[in-house]
Amino acid sequence: MYSFGDRSIFQIDANLGAPAAMLEMLLYARPGVIELLPALPSAWKTGSVTGIGARGGFSVDLAWKDGKVTSATVRSVGGTETEVRFGRWKKRITLRRGQSVTLRP
Repeated sequence: MYSFGDRSIFQIDANLGAPAAMLEMLLYARPGVIELLPALPSAWKTGSVTGIGARGGFSVDLAWKDGKVTSATVRSVGGTETEVRFGRWKKRITLRRGQSVTLRP
């Protein structure tokens, strides 16, 4: 809450906007394309995250070391086809609902 004299404003951006922006630094998706680590901050050289929802009907578990993807598990939660990219590397995948594939670029 921000107080301005006799009125207050509830600021939600820091609660919802910041985490969403952080996730998009790790995974950017649009229907037909999932990009891994498109804007990885230098302070996050090594890490992992599980269950990122990706547009197009997919969920992704992602691990990286020294700024490079070590593995990405893509699960279909309804999506069927997408292209996964990391830098110049790319792979087209086709899955049925409930299927998953682990990629190591």
